[in-house]
Amino acid sequence: MSWEKYESAIRPNMNEVHMGVQKVDETKCNKCGLCIQNCPFRCWEKDANDIPVMKEVYACFSCFNCIVACPNDAISIVDTYHVDGGYWKTEDLPLPIKKPLQPKDKEGNTAEWNAIEKAVFTRRSVRNFKEKPVPDSIIQRIIEAGRFAPTAGNCQPWKFIVITDPDMIDKINKGVYKLISALYNIYLDNEMAKNLVGVAENEGVGNLDPRVMLGGMGTVSREGEETVSLGAPAVILILGDERAPSGASLNIGICGQNMNLVAHSLGIGVCWNGFLSRFLDNIRSLKKKLGITKPWKIITSLSLGYPKFKQEGIVPREDRPVIWFRKEGTSTEIQQQDVKVKEQT
Repeated sequence: MSWEKYESAIRPNMNEVHMGVQKVDETKCNKCGLCIQNCPFRCWEKDANDIPVMKEVYACFSCFNCIVACPNDAISIVDTYHVDGGYWKTEDLPLPIKKPLQPKDKEGNTAEWNAIEKAVFTRRSVRNFKEKPVPDSIIQRIIEAGRFAPTAGNCQPWKFIVITDPDMIDKINKGVYKLISALYNIYLDNEMAKNLVGVAENEGVGNLDPRVMLGGMGTVSREGEETVSLGAPAVILILGDERAPSGASLNIGICGQNMNLVAHSLGIGVCWNGFLSRFLDNIRSLKKKLGITKPWKIITSLSLGYPKFKQEGIVPREDRPVIWFRKEGTSTEIQQQDVKVKEQT
């Protein structure tokens, strides 16, 4: 485990890391502040005229939550998150960002999205919840959606732990917050950061992405314990059997997405909560209280509740080229930016 191997990942050149940039049209803004509330990394603040502006120092990973919360369509995109060089280098050229393509039927005629497509495109992670509890009957319907997800070899490698007890959620928040804050402070210290080589080796380098460390962990460390569970009235831990064919993670991912979509259809907001699952699995005392023992492991978790305000809608996403290998002819079609270019094979 050498520092040289991971130095460019743990200590990227921040001059090459470009955070997302949005701007507010003052003529449209009603100064409601919902963009500020709905930003997961707290990138916004109000200027002297109560108009939202991006802070001088911030971490924006272009989720566009600010845009979906704005009731007046007052926010526009100036630039998206990208990295010019080093370990985290993104595409050579900025990828175009586009909303979903117009659907077509099997004859190629213009069509309409069906209900499932609409749910997929409009569902977004919800991080602002009402205090109103989610009824057990609704939570059970969400769990059933996960229980009937497809799995490799029909192994069904999951268990669900539902936590609606505020005291238990508070204990989890406190325990996880300590670990996140400790790791974040290590990351900020140039000398101590060398100790993160072990994290890269054991957990994967992706957990040290600037968006995770500066954005996610930085926000939790600054904002306080409640941000761990996002103030949600309910948390569902999804456990996976480590012996599962093809591994538990893929199966649990399919299960969790089923749950997300059904929750969305029932008016319940959900946020995948990677911090809860990642750090809670390292707190033995809480795992014991929750009854988690091998071969079961927390794979992911969901924070859920009734949305405090509108946090759904369609935003643009990066559009990478799609390569088609078609039966007819001797060429390969590369679909890029709605233009098909043929390459001879």
